[in-house]
Amino acid sequence: MIGAMDKPADDLFTEHETPTMRNLIQYSPALMNPHMVAASYADAALRLARSYTGQPWDDVMLLPSMFLWRQAIELEIKRTIKRLTELRVENGETSSELMPKAVSRRLQFKIGHDLRGLLAELEEDIDALTLQPLPAPVTKTLLLLAELDNGGTSFRYPYLLQTEGRNLDFASLTESLSDAFDLLSVVIDAATNGEG
Repeated sequence: MIGAMDKPADDLFTEHETPTMRNLIQYSPALMNPHMVAASYADAALRLARSYTGQPWDDVMLLPSMFLWRQAIELEIKRTIKRLTELRVENGETSSELMPKAVSRRLQFKIGHDLRGLLAELEEDIDALTLQPLPAPVTKTLLLLAELDNGGTSFRYPYLLQTEGRNLDFASLTESLSDAFDLLSVVIDAATNGEG
């Protein structure tokens, strides 16, 4: 019974603080920028994939793995859109829709977790900056991911994923999603420093 328990600490992190280096993992708000968090989701997905042994129990890692990739990709697209719209303003565009507050509102409230909407916005920014379009295999992977989970919740709950059972090549799936994430991660660099 909750009322009978000891009064909890201020929060879960406070409850598990450590003064030693043993088992240390650090939460630092300074490290929690959009790219680092997106990259951390991708890294967690890769770590999970490395634990795959081909045993029947490994089947249960599919949805958590897909959730991690979906989150990593969504966050990276949003980060990229924010930076590309800043570059558009730096290049002289004056639309109020490109201002940071308008972009943040649009990403948070209008587009939200809609992966297709995010991809459309990203493509618009890429076109406006005359960057090379995303490679066809990456676009295909992202659109197929959107088809499975456009709203960002299908991999969170087992009853929301609306697809038939399939036998998948987990290594190929992981490689495809990893390649898409990696490519998204360099769009800003290409826009800022030139493509090549």
